Amino acid sequence: MPYIAGGLHLAIAIFFAIHALRTGRHYLWLMILLSFPLIGSAIYFFMEYLPDMRYSRGGRKVIRAVEGAIDPNRSIRETELEFERSPTVGNRSKLAAALVEAGRYEDAIRHYEQCASGAYAKDVHLVRGLASAHLLASQWTAARSAYERLFAINAEARTPDDDLGYAYALSQLNDSAADQAFQRAVESSSGPVARCRYAQYLQERNRTREARELYEAVAKEGRLAPEHTKALHKPWYRLANDALKEIA
Repeated sequence: MPYIAGGLHLAIAIFFAIHALRTGRHYLWLMILLSFPLIGSAIYFFMEYLPDMRYSRGGRKVIRAVEGAIDPNRSIRETELEFERSPTVGNRSKLAAALVEAGRYEDAIRHYEQCASGAYAKDVHLVRGLASAHLLASQWTAARSAYERLFAINAEARTPDDDLGYAYALSQLNDSAADQAFQRAVESSSGPVARCRYAQYLQERNRTREARELYEAVAKEGRLAPEHTKALHKPWYRLANDALKEIA
């Protein structure tokens, strides 16, 4: 076992040594890493490697995941404290967003309702937050109302996510307007999510030919897309391919 542990420490040190060489770090890092593999790797990780990770999308995701695993309530505690210090609408909305991130949708909705009232009743960002929270909480009727309120405030401010959220809420309510709403969502969106959601809606209503056409378009896009796009939308490309096997 000591040999295995020693080999692992050395492998990690070599990994960081290669990183140091590729990124032009001072040569003294090589001496530290190879002379003291365990301690040197720990020091290098916190002083050099971790800060670099914060500048990449993948690195930021890893850091957020680690921070979330170590202290999942940190963001909520910080935003709650800030709100207690200064109970402004801005701080309340940050707290609501943190609650959504933590999956505490009911609590988030209460704060968004407070935010999107009075002088801020027509604030697009706050009403959007409220609509999204209702959607995540599976409160379909409230989500529909909030999205319609958002569109009435400023039709030009609606985003592709708004269109898709609204269409999905309508579909869950078996609202006859869902089909047209999904078509608009597909037109306004550039990614595969809206097409997959619309295809699922069509498939559930036995409109198999139309669903297959959408799934085929998404699957083709997945085959031809650049690697970063494939990685970004991998679950949806997989969903389309799996669906085509079922309805072939």
